[in-house]
Amino acid sequence: MQRTMTLGGLLLALTSNAWADVPRLPTAIAVPPSGQLPLSSALRPGTEYSDLDQYGYTEQEFYLQGIAPAITATGEQRFDAPYTTRILVRRPADPARFNGTVVIEPFSWFGERGAGWILTRDYLLRRGYAYVGYTLNTNQPRVDPKFIADTPAAEAEQIARYGRIVNFDFMRRFDYARYAPLGTYYDPEHFSRGTVPDPFAPQSQGIAAQLALLLKTPATQGPLAGFDVQRVYVNSWAVTAQVWMDYLDQGRHQQWRLPDGRPLIDAYMTGRMAYGEVGGDVIRVPRQMPEGVPFVTVYSQSETLHDVIEGIPLPPDTDSPQLRYYEVTGMPHLRLADLGTEHTEPLAADVGKGDDPRCQTLYDEPVELVVSALLDRMDRWVRDGTPMPKAPRVVRDGKAAARAPATGNLQGGVRPPWVQVPSATYLTDQETGCGLIYDTKVAYAKDVLGRHYANFNRYAQKFEEAKAVSIQQGYLLPEDAARLRPIATPQDF
Repeated sequence: MQRTMTLGGLLLALTSNAWADVPRLPTAIAVPPSGQLPLSSALRPGTEYSDLDQYGYTEQEFYLQGIAPAITATGEQRFDAPYTTRILVRRPADPARFNGTVVIEPFSWFGERGAGWILTRDYLLRRGYAYVGYTLNTNQPRVDPKFIADTPAAEAEQIARYGRIVNFDFMRRFDYARYAPLGTYYDPEHFSRGTVPDPFAPQSQGIAAQLALLLKTPATQGPLAGFDVQRVYVNSWAVTAQVWMDYLDQGRHQQWRLPDGRPLIDAYMTGRMAYGEVGGDVIRVPRQMPEGVPFVTVYSQSETLHDVIEGIPLPPDTDSPQLRYYEVTGMPHLRLADLGTEHTEPLAADVGKGDDPRCQTLYDEPVELVVSALLDRMDRWVRDGTPMPKAPRVVRDGKAAARAPATGNLQGGVRPPWVQVPSATYLTDQETGCGLIYDTKVAYAKDVLGRHYANFNRYAQKFEEAKAVSIQQGYLLPEDAARLRPIATPQDF
């Protein structure tokens, strides 16, 4: 396809290019077969599984190699160093099915989980996106900042629970032949975040920028050879989303560009991360917002309650800069469906709360439908300029979140159908004290369901009406509506 540029666009590109830096172009090398599937593979049964063949997709793993700057948490670029990490690429087998957009996501520390993939995979596959997950990890340090806690006992408990599913060491235990070559620069004694050693690899931002440059550079071989990549979106969830907050806050969006001055990244979605929790600045919006591209944050009830309790102010939604902030009620911090390889979490009985009625029932409602709708609306904002919807914030009552007396659920925020027409009260661990990473709910008793809805058929009818409201608001895609079933069952009545 022939591309043209207006005189104004050319002047903008030349002006931008006068101060912007083009990152080094890394090298991608296909990982030789080792006899088993890679970590985080969508082909392995588990939380990340998808029937790629059904959608006409392929999956391939590459080593990503280059030289990237080591950057402190305060933004100082100290020196360049070599690195070798890995990327996992899912793309249509037929380039004609590709929609021109690549979604990139750093895998979680814990079990190399692709949280963004888990939350949007069906949408990505049916709409023709390409997906690239990538590893931001380190060798096991003598004292691992991932597990620094207030007391030695708490630190020991974290290490016992998660120590075997983090760092390159975990990856090598999983498949030594495949992951032995991986390495990034890491020195917690010389890189700090706030008052503690920085748990993030100092090369994380540079690796991310180089990956985006590689994907947007036409090539005859490599991860997306023959694919006309027009856009790269970030979809980063959980702890590694902090890397992208740093990237924006330190002005990397403006600093690192394509050779023609255009941005490397065309939209940013981050979620389920209370920025500053691992040290450093507690901010919710980058001080250097990207110009002309969306920055979107998606919070679960858990992160929402964290900010309410801490009294952290939230920004207003604006169209210039393109900022959206969504607090999704009825969305837990972690679901059973979100666990990574070899990742387990205690349940109520494991922490002595098995008899507490507020701790017994996890909620695992299909929040991926909400996230997919938000990603679709972000894509429309980029492609045709249609702004994303603006959602009300969860209602605050001082340093508590206001709950509706009739339902027991939060007021305000994004309200999926299961909150518009509830069959349970959705709680967070900050309120229950269950001591779980999961959040829990308390289902309504039969008499309560009867008072609200009279019978199941009336409840199901109201649930259908709520789905129509969510579609109209932009928080549910029409093609996903049929997949969303009422949460309560006839037996509950």
